[in-house]
Amino acid sequence: ERDVGDPRTSGAEQLVEQVFLGAMAPKVAKKPAAAGARDRSRSAPGGGKPGKALEGLSALVLGLERRPDRWKRCEDMLNKEVPWLKHEFFRATDGKADTIPDDEVAKTWNTKCNNFYGAYEDVLDKDGKILYTAAQFADPGVDYEFSPGERGCAHSHYRMWQKIAEGDSPVLILEDDVQLIFKRTTGRQATGRTFTARFELGMEEAIKRKAEVLYLGWSGHRAGNYKHHVPVRGRKNPLIRKAEYVWTTVAYVLWPAGAKKLLAASKPMDQPVDNFMAWECREGRLESYVLLDEGDKDDLWSGGIVTQLDFNGDSDIKKSDGGDQGDDPTEYLAKK
Repeated sequence: ERDVGDPRTSGAEQLVEQVFLGAMAPKVAKKPAAAGARDRSRSAPGGGKPGKALEGLSALVLGLERRPDRWKRCEDMLNKEVPWLKHEFFRATDGKADTIPDDEVAKTWNTKCNNFYGAYEDVLDKDGKILYTAAQFADPGVDYEFSPGERGCAHSHYRMWQKIAEGDSPVLILEDDVQLIFKRTTGRQATGRTFTARFELGMEEAIKRKAEVLYLGWSGHRAGNYKHHVPVRGRKNPLIRKAEYVWTTVAYVLWPAGAKKLLAASKPMDQPVDNFMAWECREGRLESYVLLDEGDKDDLWSGGIVTQLDFNGDSDIKKSDGGDQGDDPTEYLAKK
C-alpha cells in the first residue's frame, strides 16, 4: 500500500493529483443494497483522529426502540472505530404503532418517477394473471400504499430534517444497520481509520462545492455513471461526484439548507424517503453528492465508505414494490 499523504495537512488537492477515475459503462437495477465489497487502501494518521473538516460534526443514529440489539451493535462499533464522533440515539417513528400526519408523509405513492431508474417487471396475481405490466409502472405509474416500515422510516427522516433545519451545522444521519467494517474488493478491510481519512477528504470537497447532501453509502446513478443527465467533459473528481439518482439512506451528511429544501418539498412526502431525496436531486432542487472511496470506479453500481449490515436478512422495512429483498410486490398495491 502507498500512503498518499496526511488528510489533515495535505487536503484533497494532493489526492486529486494522484488519482483519476475514468468513465465506464453503468449497470442497471432497481434498488440494490447500499454497497458491496469494495476496494479501500488508505489508513488514517493519528489513530483515525479527524481534521478540520470533521471538527464538531455530530451524528443522529436512527433506530426503533423495540430493537435495542441493533442500537447496541451500532453504538459499540462507533465507540470503538470512531470515538471522535459524537452521536446520539434518535427514536424512529414506528409505522406499526405511531400516528403519522398525512400532511407530512402520504399514505400512497406512485412508481412513475422511480421507474426512470428502476427495473420493474410485470406483476402477477397468485393465479398468474397480470395485474400490472412493466409499461404501466412507467405510465401512468402504479399506486402503492407505503408499507408501515416505509412510512415510519420516511417520517423518521422527516423529523431529523426538522431538527437539522433548526441548527446551523451539518449533521451525519446514520441508520442503525450501518456498517464500517467490511471486506473491500481487493480483500483488505475497511476500518474506522480508513473511514475517518476518506470522510475528511470528502467533506473538504463537499464544503467547497456548497453541498447540501453527501451520501457516505449509495447505489445508483452519479457522475461517471449518469443515466439521463448529460456528462460534463473534463477530469472527474476522485473524491465526490454529483448525484443524479441514488438510493439508500443508511449514512448521509445533511446541511441545514438541504434540510429546509426537503421539508419544503414534503407537502407531503409522496415517495419512500430514498426515492424522494433522489428525485429532488434529479430535478436539480437539491445539491447532492456521493463520496467515493479509492476503489470506487465507474463500473461499480454501489460504493462509499460504509455498507449495510445484513441488508436482506434483518430489515424491519418491507419494500412495498418488492425491492431487491424479494418482498411481495402485490401485498401493498393500492388497487388490485
